[in-house]
Amino acid sequence: MRCVIIGNGTAGIHAALSIFHHAPQVELTLISDDEPFFYSRPEITRLIENPSATKSLRMRVPGDVIRWVNLVYQHVEGIDPKEGKVHLRKHSTLSYDTLILATGAMPKPVRIVGAPKMRVLSLRTMRDARHIASLLKDISQPVILGGGLIGLKMAHTLVGLGMSPHVVVASSQILSRTLDPETASKIQVLFESHGVTFHIGVTTESADWDERKQKGTLLTGQREKIPFDLLLTGKGVSPRVDLAEDAGLLIENGGIAVSETMETSLSHHYAAGDCASIFNHERGWYENRPIWPVAAESGRVAGEAVAGKLISTRRFSSPLSRNAIPFFAVPIVSIGTVKGKGLVSTSYEDTNRHVYRKFFLKNGKLVGTVLMGDITHAGLLFEAIRRETRIRKIPDWLLRGTPHLVNKTPPMEVLFS
Repeated sequence: MRCVIIGNGTAGIHAALSIFHHAPQVELTLISDDEPFFYSRPEITRLIENPSATKSLRMRVPGDVIRWVNLVYQHVEGIDPKEGKVHLRKHSTLSYDTLILATGAMPKPVRIVGAPKMRVLSLRTMRDARHIASLLKDISQPVILGGGLIGLKMAHTLVGLGMSPHVVVASSQILSRTLDPETASKIQVLFESHGVTFHIGVTTESADWDERKQKGTLLTGQREKIPFDLLLTGKGVSPRVDLAEDAGLLIENGGIAVSETMETSLSHHYAAGDCASIFNHERGWYENRPIWPVAAESGRVAGEAVAGKLISTRRFSSPLSRNAIPFFAVPIVSIGTVKGKGLVSTSYEDTNRHVYRKFFLKNGKLVGTVLMGDITHAGLLFEAIRRETRIRKIPDWLLRGTPHLVNKTPPMEVLFS
């Protein structure tokens, strides 16, 4: 059987690994127009600070897998499901029996009237990071549009380079899709203590650009004027579905509609990762969740389905949301549900140690947590949230992050007893 995977991101890699593990006899081709190896996209901000740090981004893939996969570095022009062909540039084609689309997502386009296109840049690939790095030697007033993880990681990187960026956030808080308002405000204070200026609840209108000085002023809907010489956008991503759409595959909620086995509306055609929309039976609609755990899990399921090794009782189930990232040497972990209706929260703070720990309960179950400065018991909490553990009250040792109990009983046994 001939299988083609389009995309070498997290979903594509996990699909390939899954096929190799279960069906190494499959003739597998992986196509990408990105870098000629597998790398971690969430870490590409490292290249802005150090463009030569390519090796540190490489994902560990077993050598026998790399030798087994036929890697093709070309741009895909289109797919023909009826003929089972992938059309590449220069009129070349590849035939397949099964196809996995792992085309990922692209930054949402941001156009600022009056700002030159070459000074409005997004960050998604290593090429983007290198290009931004090449401009920074002549930049003194960078402005970041967007207060999500991408925007904050860029701000963190620029601070490390000795800059004091401004961050423009349209919503009422930073990290609006990731954290509750209270925790977000504490992270904002952390960034502000390192010279970052935030403009919260601010929309961008247009820009005045001085070509001679190579500097401009960003004009906002709130009548603010923010000087800039480079605009970096971090306003989220949109699924890359052009190949699927042109081929007639069903598109739902912006992504390629797939079943619990990651199969699309056409048999033998699968989609995984940021480009896919997965049906949520509890809510009754398709969801597109462009996060790393979903990409990895959906890629694995697609690979198992292609290999014919998907256990009948094992289907894609949306993995527990989790983020772990250090900002300015302060570790931050977010697990599960930390925003929404019906949540009851309990928190602990130690300002002397810059520690903030918050726990979220719903209907008597632990559903989420945010740990800042002290991530003790993060693994235990992940498992407790995954198991939907019932807890009437957060015990003091868990609230404060006490490493050991007085009676020497392991925390796992106490929490799950």
